[in-house]
Amino acid sequence: MGPSAMALALSLATLAQAETEFVVGKVRVQALSPRLLRIEPQGPRGFEDRSTFTVQSREFQGVAMNKTSSGQGVWLNSSFYSVLVDSKVRVFTPQGQIFDSASEAGNLLHWPSPLKATSYALMDYPRFFVPDWGTVPIPEGAKVDPDLLATNGYDFRNNIRGDTYIFLLGQDLSAWSSARVEFLKLTGPCPLLPDFAYGTWFTYWHSYTEAEAKDDIEHWERLKLPIDVWALDMNWRNTSDNQDWYYDHPNTALFPNFTEWFEYLRARRLRTYFNDHPYPVASRNAGGLQTSPEETKFRWQGLSEWMAKGMTYWWFDHNWKFSIPPPFVNQSTTDGVWQGLDNAAWGSHIYYSAVEYYDRHVRDKAGDTFYGRPMTLTKFGKPDWKPGMDPQEAAEHPAQHRFPVWWTGDGVDLQASTESMVDAGLHGLKPFVHSDCGGDGRQSAGDLMRWTAHCVFGSILRFHGADHRPWSYDNHTLQVISSYLGMRYKMLPMLLSAGQKATKTGFPLVARGDFFWPEHPESASNQQYVFLEDILVAPIWNSGSNITSRQVWIPPGHWKDSWDGSITEGPKTVTATQPWERQPMWIRPGAMLVLTDEVPKRVEDVDWSRLTLEVYPAETRRQKVLHEPNGEETQLQMQLENGHFHLSIESKVARRWRLRVHLQPGQKMSQIFLGGRAVPAKSSAGSSLLSAPGTVVELELQGSTQHLKAVISSEETLIGLVI
Repeated sequence: MGPSAMALALSLATLAQAETEFVVGKVRVQALSPRLLRIEPQGPRGFEDRSTFTVQSREFQGVAMNKTSSGQGVWLNSSFYSVLVDSKVRVFTPQGQIFDSASEAGNLLHWPSPLKATSYALMDYPRFFVPDWGTVPIPEGAKVDPDLLATNGYDFRNNIRGDTYIFLLGQDLSAWSSARVEFLKLTGPCPLLPDFAYGTWFTYWHSYTEAEAKDDIEHWERLKLPIDVWALDMNWRNTSDNQDWYYDHPNTALFPNFTEWFEYLRARRLRTYFNDHPYPVASRNAGGLQTSPEETKFRWQGLSEWMAKGMTYWWFDHNWKFSIPPPFVNQSTTDGVWQGLDNAAWGSHIYYSAVEYYDRHVRDKAGDTFYGRPMTLTKFGKPDWKPGMDPQEAAEHPAQHRFPVWWTGDGVDLQASTESMVDAGLHGLKPFVHSDCGGDGRQSAGDLMRWTAHCVFGSILRFHGADHRPWSYDNHTLQVISSYLGMRYKMLPMLLSAGQKATKTGFPLVARGDFFWPEHPESASNQQYVFLEDILVAPIWNSGSNITSRQVWIPPGHWKDSWDGSITEGPKTVTATQPWERQPMWIRPGAMLVLTDEVPKRVEDVDWSRLTLEVYPAETRRQKVLHEPNGEETQLQMQLENGHFHLSIESKVARRWRLRVHLQPGQKMSQIFLGGRAVPAKSSAGSSLLSAPGTVVELELQGSTQHLKAVISSEETLIGLVI
């Protein structure tokens, strides 16, 4: 329908009463918001108003529609879209038709790239109700329909294909981003991770004895390598004679007393987890399918008993010769799929539900805050990722973004790690996809340095696979890795804040370039990314060579090389050449980096009473929100316009700030005033995060809101600085 036809339909619509939803025959149309519309066929038990595995909330403001009839069918018209219902359902905007039910929408999540589509349709299928307790056995006293006792309260009876949600993506980045927020409101956000998750994780495919494990932890402590999670892979249990089908066969020859082991870790403020390759009871003729009383009881008892001993959370490893299938699939392989729901997503749901329920109903009630918010480690999709794979192959059930965190499988190399991490944050709304840092095998020291750099400036830093203990290499490698780990922990204020933003808006920690510059085709590369909105990262993955080059697209603006301080003006493609020790990185013009002054031993050791703010004045306007641990927000804004630079810090949190203003070559700062009084400032060189040289003016501030005026002068500009 063209614009004239829509105008006619809208004029006819004014004759009818406005409503936010209409039922036409066996189809219900719900106008949930100006950018979200639901087309629902009637299910076997009627229209569905409950939450489902996919949809968590439909509490939107609603949009008024008017109903009219014509020779074409029934028209439902709003100010934003029109719906024509006859033998099929079609949706129109002033730009033209955007949906036709004859061309069915997909039911796996692959969110479109910025400005590449004007709309996106996603089907809630398979559609089923999930009880509050999930795959935990029905709690005592819970009211459950007797017909649902056999499925643990899950209700699969109203499943139907075609329940479709249509998102209008608009014509610009703001509208596209707003549609992502509405997706999260509809389907639920990626939960906020426990703070310790942003630190270093370590596992090693090795049959540790308890003595060996304690000796390794002492190495981390003695070498002052920051770490928050030390865990065991499959070697916690006996695997002979099918003992790994169960949870009550720990390898006591290696760890005589796991309760004592958990106490040892807790005394050192280390969190931990076990790898689990689950086996379904149906495959050993001990019960029914996934939501059966036998399966839910067995799985919950096995998982919760270990958490009661002191384990923090679980790693659901679907990548094995057997695994738990999705509902209605009676097989134990990792290939089970039910109507598009595979065992990667279903298993993620089971394990996250178990940890969340235990944390909420046991630990939280006991007032035990050591374990933090619930989290699991699960698979991001079925395939083990390889370089150059189509990101649509990783499209998963749209509920899986609620079960963080995710890893990409066995044998994933550094290139595949980069590509999958970048694409998952965009297309899957999964901000914590990552790979085994260091890779499966023990590679050269240079390779481990490159892996470490990528993981430090990435979503989750989790060493796993072969022996990637930093001290097992030479002293130089140890020092380089120690330096990178220190960078990660100094960035914790930004990492924790970015995690909150990801939960609220779906904006990932690792963002593909078209989150910022979609008008440039080069920005859509998944082989480089912008970390925490301010650092351009381009990992090098060529193996075997020390000094190595790669091509990097530099976005618009003046970008500062993180290592030599040189300025590159984009947009342009450059050749970056670096040794093993240095990952190609650039600081964004207008960057605002919030850092700790010292490298903490654990994430919880961050001193929030004193932070460093590194700013890079540029011809741009920037705004950043620092999400404080207490729930408050600190607003950081700066603007360079007509030769005057303005920086403001607005906060309810009083703290000491060390402000470091990075000047461009030839600039200097003078005439500095605080509260109308002249104050001194000292000059230093380089960055407190990286080693880029340059002139830095440093000021000490104390309190919440400060007012400081200064002048940055050069031969060409006179810039006023106001805080």
